Amino acid sequence: MTEQIPAAERYKEITARATTAAQQLRKHERERAGELGEAVAAGKQRREAADEQREKVLDDVRKRWNAAMEALWNERWMQVKGMPDPDRKAAPSTPDDSRRDVQQAYRALYDALEKPRFAASLRPRRKKDS
Repeated sequence: MTEQIPAAERYKEITARATTAAQQLRKHERERAGELGEAVAAGKQRREAADEQREKVLDDVRKRWNAAMEALWNERWMQVKGMPDPDRKAAPSTPDDSRRDVQQAYRALYDALEKPRFAASLRPRRKKDS
């Protein structure tokens, strides 16, 4: 025959298991909360770094835009209203690539403005031999 365990002992055994399980669960939850806290802190740092990088890019773009507007000041025929909004359809790129592209575009504009525009019309005309 099987031996009967008194209900009081069985109760103590069950409550001891439940207590151990609850302690293990609390320990696991504390560890997980710590991991999640670290992940949130790391995410916040990444976000702050990205925001800082974005501000650097925007500042660089604003500086180049203002320099371009100064370079075009004498071009009265050109109607420029203000700095355009970012192109949301543009291909994704890194901040450094974006800054480099803006610098290259600015240099191309500046170089184009430096070329003599009316050089041919300013040369002295040769007299035709009659």
